[in-house]
Parts: sequence; C-alpha cells; structure tokens
Amino acid sequence: MAEVRVSRNLKVPPGPALTALAEVLGGVSAREGPWEGFALHVRLGDMHLPDVGYLAVPIRLTAGARDAQTNALPVEFEALEHPSSFPRFSGSIGIDATGPSGAILFVAGDYDVPMQLFGTLIDRTIASGVAARTLENLADDLAAAVHAAVDKREAEYARYRLY
Repeated sequence: MAEVRVSRNLKVPPGPALTALAEVLGGVSAREGPWEGFALHVRLGDMHLPDVGYLAVPIRLTAGARDAQTNALPVEFEALEHPSSFPRFSGSIGIDATGPSGAILFVAGDYDVPMQLFGTLIDRTIASGVAARTLENLADDLAAAVHAAVDKREAEYARYRLY
C-alpha cells in the first residue's frame, strides 16, 4: 500500500465548495450526465514514454456519506474494466476551510497496486510516480468542477436577485 495526499487551493467559500464536491462525486459515482465517461488520466510522458498523448482509465467510484467533523467523503475507486490490472484507491476526498472565502480540496488515502510484489516493483521503478500523478490530475479535475459548480450557482443566484 502506498499512501498519498494531494491538495488544491480553491477560491470559493468552503460551504458551497463542499456541496459542489458532493454533487460532483455523486455524478461520477452514478456515471450520469457530464460524468458518464469520467476517467482518471495520466500523460504518457509521466510514464517515461514519448509524450504524445495520455492514458485514460474509466473508473467505478463509490462515495460514502460526508463526515461532518472532517468535511470529507470516504471514497473508493478502481478501474471500470479489468480492475485487477490497475491500482485501487481507498481514502477520502474533502474540503478544508482556509477562511470565509477560500478552501482547500484534498484527496487522501492509500492505493494498492496489482500483482503484489511485481506490481510494487513496477510502481517504484518503471512507473515511479504514475499513480500519484494520476491522483494529482484527479484533484485538478475535481477542483475545476467544484469551481465551475460554485460559480454557476452564484451566477444563477445573482440573476435571480437582479431580475
């Protein structure tokens, strides 16, 4: 098992960010709407290959109920197809407040690599950092989605109040 923690600063209030994060993770979990084809991705260059594209792996994500003390949702995910061939993640995704108008999105937990000893060897040598980089990309995607959802809500609220 390898432990990882990735965080991204958000320029939105923590309350609306947490609400938006729960909605986004619910959409990814249900594989509906814009989240129907959601996949983890990593550049081929991060895999020590020619940097001419990326590898995308659709996932099956399960999100639990929000923990009120940590403002995090327990999550687990694995590859949608051939899950025994890819790492499996178990941890939490949540929001930490940095003030009334700022927050930090975090992804924290452990991932298991497939093929036990051989998989661990590959993870630490040939594919060094690939799983962690994939989780960084996930944090970037989630941060962008949370920003977009909060901005959309604020715009709709302003439109309602002005008209």
